Amino acid sequence: MDFGLHQAVQRFIAKYRAENDEDKISKMVAITTKCYLAIDILIFIILFVLYFFISNIFTGLTTEEIERLKELYIIAGIFSVLNFMFKPMNGAMMAYEYFVEERLLEMVNRVGTVLLVCVALYMGADVFALILITGATSLVVSIAKYVVFQYKSKLHIQWRYYNREELRSVFSFSMWTFVVSIAQKLRVSLVPTVLGIVSNSNEIAVFSVGMVIEGFIFTISSALNGLFLPKVSRLSINNNKTEITKLMIRVGRLQLYVWGLIFSGFFIFGNSFLHLWVGDKFINSYYVLIFIGFHSITSLTQSIAMDLVYAENKIRHTAKLTIISAVIGFVISFPLAKYYGAIGAAAGSGFGLCLYQILLNIFYSKKLNLQIISFFKECHIMILPTIMTVGFVSYILVGLNDNKSWPVLISEIILYSIIYVFVLYYFNFNREEKNHLMIFRNKKI
Repeated sequence: MDFGLHQAVQRFIAKYRAENDEDKISKMVAITTKCYLAIDILIFIILFVLYFFISNIFTGLTTEEIERLKELYIIAGIFSVLNFMFKPMNGAMMAYEYFVEERLLEMVNRVGTVLLVCVALYMGADVFALILITGATSLVVSIAKYVVFQYKSKLHIQWRYYNREELRSVFSFSMWTFVVSIAQKLRVSLVPTVLGIVSNSNEIAVFSVGMVIEGFIFTISSALNGLFLPKVSRLSINNNKTEITKLMIRVGRLQLYVWGLIFSGFFIFGNSFLHLWVGDKFINSYYVLIFIGFHSITSLTQSIAMDLVYAENKIRHTAKLTIISAVIGFVISFPLAKYYGAIGAAAGSGFGLCLYQILLNIFYSKKLNLQIISFFKECHIMILPTIMTVGFVSYILVGLNDNKSWPVLISEIILYSIIYVFVLYYFNFNREEKNHLMIFRNKKI
């Protein structure tokens, strides 16, 4: 959590790069870095004060456990403060389109952490070593990102620069982004609280399992989110909404292919997967994911439109839509959760999410002047019938039988994926998409 400054860094750098104004970039980086530093100092002060109240907060721990916790707290706190200083590099690297380097270093961070933790556990290391490994690996990667960015961009940061209006602009954008982020998290994360009030712990567990799987689907399907902000910013500077719509269609089709494979796959094999993974008592998690995840049919295919929202600094308007739909979804969830448990709560939240997408598409059309009808014609109307046909036929053939072993389930998933790609390739892929796939295959060969 960085209060939206990551998106602010990415947005303003992309904007100034589109305008070919390196001087503004260096000044803006200086301002945002100072903001990060100020927040970092505040975090340090809060952590420092809380350290002296640990024994009052964790009253259920013994004296020995309190002392051990204090040591862990110091290690985790130091690395948190040090890592936060390098947060601007994530947005800066994305804005400069250093996608390969950023994703590669992030992969090194995650894979390296897992490998080192496994080695440490094998050697009998305790929790101190695990926290040290996690923090140190993240810090090393953060420093590496800074070095790579400075080496490639050759950016000279004007550390002495200060401008109140620019600072206000950065804070305004970052705060509204932060509001959107909080509202999006709360409208789903508050559902367990609702279930706790009107239902029971079993329903909370059922809902949580569905949310874990939905989070996995979102992570895979949103891999392209934010990558096109620099290009969208360049097109936005020239007010070329026609080209932005074309880009939105091209990227949206690719994202819909991925979303369709994952979502239809869960529709077919979800019950069998849940039966093997968590047992029949969590089988209602299947319907939780369907209700919660359905809205992503548009949200995950319109990342270009959201990039345009950032590029044109219209985040304040989408924040209001997020809050309105979140409140409506939350209110509806209460009575539904009381009578239908996790499924009812998911249906209420899903309604709020779908309402948000409807309002958002009206906003895209009316305020951003995007050709939304053309987008849906070229993307969803052309592709969804094929996905639905393949999905329903496969469900009738293999999905109705839930009594499967892991080898059988994995084999059926692999076979379905191959059939899915084959059918979509021949019935829906356009010439450009087929050429991209052939180029990718030839490179692999």
